[in-house]
Amino acid sequence: MAFVKDILDGTKTLLTGMKVTLNNFRKPSITSKYPIEKIEMSEAFRNVIVLIEKDDIQSHDCIGCKACERVCPSFCIDVDGERPEGMRRMRATEFKVDFALCSDCGLCLDVCPTDTLGYSKIHDETGYNRSDFVYDLLDPWRDAEGPTVERLRKLEEEQAAAKKARTVKKAAAKKAAAKKAETETSKETTEETPTNKNDAENNDA
Repeated sequence: MAFVKDILDGTKTLLTGMKVTLNNFRKPSITSKYPIEKIEMSEAFRNVIVLIEKDDIQSHDCIGCKACERVCPSFCIDVDGERPEGMRRMRATEFKVDFALCSDCGLCLDVCPTDTLGYSKIHDETGYNRSDFVYDLLDPWRDAEGPTVERLRKLEEEQAAAKKARTVKKAAAKKAAAKKAETETSKETTEETPTNKNDAENNDA
């Protein structure tokens, strides 16, 4: 009897498993045919950092301040920068990351003063040596750096001109307000003078 019971239990278990299989067989697939189909990573996905394009300047906005380099606990960031001729703002000239050492802590993103750092969505890096994981973040931007600097230089000139115009306008408004106040004070003094003179004549009488 025990043998028969084992057979019945096994058959029941088999049918239960086949039922689950058949139910899922009729449902649409939820897996991706990787690598034929590219996987869209979520916003929370963290990988090697990249420089993000800023809409107002149509390029990255790294100024080579080294804030990310100083805060990195893994010492995997190497940044350098210089001030292009005719500009007040600095531009990064070197930005390398050794992703073999990176811990994806995100501190570099937190301290970036221009918010130009983000995470790459690449998730399938491969390599044969550690040097294969040293990334030059400026490499995608180097060809367009010349036109970008010219655009930034022109933008700075426009901003300086606008600031100067605002300063002149503010000074003119301040001067006009002071002149108006002086005129009103002079008018009040003129109106009070005859009254004081009449009072003096009445006292003499």
